[in-house]
Amino acid sequence: MALTLCSTFSRTIIRLRLFAATSNILAIISSTAIGFWPSVIQNAVQLPLNIYRIREARRQVEKLRAAPVTGVHSGWLHPYARESTLFAGQVLFRKGDLGDRLYYLEAGSILFDEINVEIHAGTLFGEIAFFTRDGRRTQTAIATSECRLLSIDGDQLKQLYFQNPEFGWYLIQLIAQRLTAPNHRAP
Repeated sequence: MALTLCSTFSRTIIRLRLFAATSNILAIISSTAIGFWPSVIQNAVQLPLNIYRIREARRQVEKLRAAPVTGVHSGWLHPYARESTLFAGQVLFRKGDLGDRLYYLEAGSILFDEINVEIHAGTLFGEIAFFTRDGRRTQTAIATSECRLLSIDGDQLKQLYFQNPEFGWYLIQLIAQRLTAPNHRAP
């Protein structure tokens, strides 16, 4: 009972599952001792599930520790993404525009005009607008060559963030990296 109560107040999933698994073990032992078989069966079913979830959460933590600080792969975006192309000189968005999409540059190059920074294939960009109060673009993005892009909207970004912790961690690292870059101006 006390361990079940502790698991209820736990703020982290691994600790919650550890309390729950320990509670399952003790409940199996005590219920077996008094012959209360429904409780034995219930806890015998819950115990392997709790152990599985503990292992799953620990694997996820290890994946996050190993997640790259740089580099994103389009596989994260493909299930949600819309493909588009730009021609050289075409403006993707302007500073002050509403930031309604996150972009991944599959091919080509894009210049952020205000800070004179050019990005190339394999770069995720446009994320800063999702985290500003007014949701506006902080730079103007102009294609400097023919570009192939993947993009997702804000709802898809939230869904991807919560369903793929590895992507979520990458996104946090990317924003921090851009905000602490020497020029302090994120594309």
